[in-house]
Amino acid sequence: MNEETLPSNGRGSRVAEKAPKGRLGAAVRIILSLALLALVLRQVSWQEVWQAVRQAQAPCLAAALALSLAGVGVRAYRWKILLNALGLQPSLARLTVLYFVGTFFNNFLPTGVGGDVVRVYELAQESKRPAAAVGTVLLDRATGLLVLFLIALLALAFSYRLVSLPIAAAIVLLFIAGWGGSAFALQRHWLERLGLWRWVERFDLLRGAYEAVHACGARAIGGAMGVSLGLNVLLIAMNVWIARGLGVKLSLWYFLLFVPIISFLLVLPVSLSGLGVREGGYVFLFGEAGVPAHLALSLSLIVYAFNNVIPGIVGAVLYAWQGLRGLRHAED
Repeated sequence: MNEETLPSNGRGSRVAEKAPKGRLGAAVRIILSLALLALVLRQVSWQEVWQAVRQAQAPCLAAALALSLAGVGVRAYRWKILLNALGLQPSLARLTVLYFVGTFFNNFLPTGVGGDVVRVYELAQESKRPAAAVGTVLLDRATGLLVLFLIALLALAFSYRLVSLPIAAAIVLLFIAGWGGSAFALQRHWLERLGLWRWVERFDLLRGAYEAVHACGARAIGGAMGVSLGLNVLLIAMNVWIARGLGVKLSLWYFLLFVPIISFLLVLPVSLSGLGVREGGYVFLFGEAGVPAHLALSLSLIVYAFNNVIPGIVGAVLYAWQGLRGLRHAED
């Protein structure tokens, strides 16, 4: 079977059988998100949060929003580097649209990366190369996280006195697990020795995605890493500007240490669009730095609005526009 084709050997019935489990998993994530939010809200007053957001300095928030929207284009450029390495030449504008659309669906799908599934689907339909779409989206996401872990580790070397031992240990473990796990996964002979490769070979799409990652090459992956460095600088700067707008004057080191941890938490498949996890992470981590709970929660909510809600609205408009154009073409 061609590795670039989606398998259809009777697995549709299995998917149908797993549908109830999928609905159960989604229900569990929603319940967990609500429980985490309730736990966070017990520590703060909504009146304090609303007052903090209302009194935030507009110029600082405007700068943060501009950085967030610019980050969408930077993410699309990183993805384009990887796709070009595989011989795919989608326009930067098209990839930017897909990122906005993915952000829209991110608000309704599990974890902070649910929209990646939408990006994979849309690109696979257009390119007819689903394995390349899966491989580049995974690599696109991985390079961003790996660079964040590196930033946090380097920051820790200069600011370890600012955080407790458990937080410092978490940063070190994230770096080791992220970089070490990635290096291990990329070595096929290691997977074969441990008998893990046979699980990859069972699924044509997964094997094709694995081979697509390797086919990108060191140059493209290095380029994606470089872009990820710039992107994560934007992400951290956005957090800093929002904090300033809220009147939170905190050392830059805290943002370099905490933002990577929160970004990792959002990837975990335990909540709906990261709700509850994000808020809890901000309240706990920035609380360690002495930030009042209502200000930490305000920071989290504005970050969510700028990173998810507003780009998601743009994505919804673009998605609807695409649908209207498709209908018009069909009628013609």
